[in-house]
Amino acid sequence: MIFVNNGIQGNRDRAMAIPLNIVRSTTDAIKAQVDKPFTTKIIFEPPSHLEYEIFLPGGDKQIGLITYCLPVAPGKSRIVAQFSRNFAYKLHSLVPRWWDHLQNRNLILDGDMILLRQQESFLQNTNWKTAYRMPTSADLLVIEFRNWFDRYCDGKLPWNKVGVAASPFIETSREVLLDRYHQHTQHCSSCRKTLKTIRLIQWLLLSYFAIVVAIVAVLPDSFRVGLGLYLIISTILGLGIGAILRFWLMPKFYFVDYVHSAR
Repeated sequence: MIFVNNGIQGNRDRAMAIPLNIVRSTTDAIKAQVDKPFTTKIIFEPPSHLEYEIFLPGGDKQIGLITYCLPVAPGKSRIVAQFSRNFAYKLHSLVPRWWDHLQNRNLILDGDMILLRQQESFLQNTNWKTAYRMPTSADLLVIEFRNWFDRYCDGKLPWNKVGVAASPFIETSREVLLDRYHQHTQHCSSCRKTLKTIRLIQWLLLSYFAIVVAIVAVLPDSFRVGLGLYLIISTILGLGIGAILRFWLMPKFYFVDYVHSAR
């Protein structure tokens, strides 16, 4: 996470060893624990539940991450996630949900998506044990999950049991991999409504510009120099706001390329 999401949810310059230990591994659960920098409990419950419990120092404050990663087709999954905490319950209301998605959540998923696609392609024709070298304690949970997956699922999802043919095709187009609109915006009520509002504001600003220009054109000269000037300045400001919405904010709901070397 520190390397993949550098600058968003981590800092490569502050990378450190993660003392992770597997506490329990059975058919119905894998439990792990990290002792620093914060005591963290991690639990995986099949088929798709993964949860982090992070205990903050100096009290009973606790934050967490609850996720469900649901396979919907070969090579495609839907992730449902919720950040939890037992304090500052109103904190999330200070930042609009759509803004948090644009500035944080989508960027994290975009960074993960590029590497996951690459890793998936590596595993098409080889075994994970030989495809990757995982020497650190931070890799223990991945190793344990892969062993669990081999032991209880034969290393593959049972698509054939639901009448779906497993396809070896791995999508390589960045435009498709990072297609925010079809993967997120159209499904997220907050982002979808915000995008609709932005389009409406743009239409209103253009309408205002056309109406003001028409009005100023027919104003008497005595009013055109005073009132007309202020109206024209307001339309220019409106066009500037519309340009920011159109060329800076709107694209973030559709596609933003993620280049790890630039982070």
